[in-house]
Amino acid sequence: MIDPENRTDPSSSSSAKDEARERTRQSAHEVKDAARQQAEGMFDQQKEVAANEAEKFASVFRKMAKEFDQQDQHYFSGYANNIARCTDAISQRLREKDLGTLMNQVQDYSRRQPAVFIGGAVAAGFLMARFLNSSNARNRDTPSFSTTSLSNEHDITNTPP
Repeated sequence: MIDPENRTDPSSSSSAKDEARERTRQSAHEVKDAARQQAEGMFDQQKEVAANEAEKFASVFRKMAKEFDQQDQHYFSGYANNIARCTDAISQRLREKDLGTLMNQVQDYSRRQPAVFIGGAVAAGFLMARFLNSSNARNRDTPSFSTTSLSNEHDITNTPP
C-alpha cells in the first residue's frame, strides 16, 4: 500500500534500509579483513626479528656453556646448553608457525602450566629490563663527538691564545 503523505511504498523504504545495513556490514567486514592482514604482515616481520634474536640468545648460552666447561663447571654448563636448545626450538617454531597457531599454543600452555608461564613472563621482563638498562648506561658512558668540543680543543680561528 502506498502512503498518501509520502507517496512511497513502505516496503521499498524498508528494502533501502536493509540494503544500506548490508553495505555497512560488508564495508565493516572488508575493513576488518584489511586490518587483520596488515597486523599479520607486521607480525610476520616482527616474528622474523624475534626468531633471529632468539638465535643470538641461544648462541650466547652456547658460548656460556663452553666457558663453564673450560672452567670445569659442568653443572652450569648443562643448564646453559639446555637453555640454548630451548631457545633454538623457540626460534624454529617462530619461523614455522603463523599468528593464530602461535597464539593458540601460548594460550594452551598458559592454561596447562600457569605458574611456569607467569614465571617465564616475569623472567623475560626482568631480562628485558636489564638489557635496556645496560644499553642505556652504555649510551650515556660513550663520549659523543661534537663540534663544540672540537673547536674548544683546536682553536680554528686565527686569534692568538
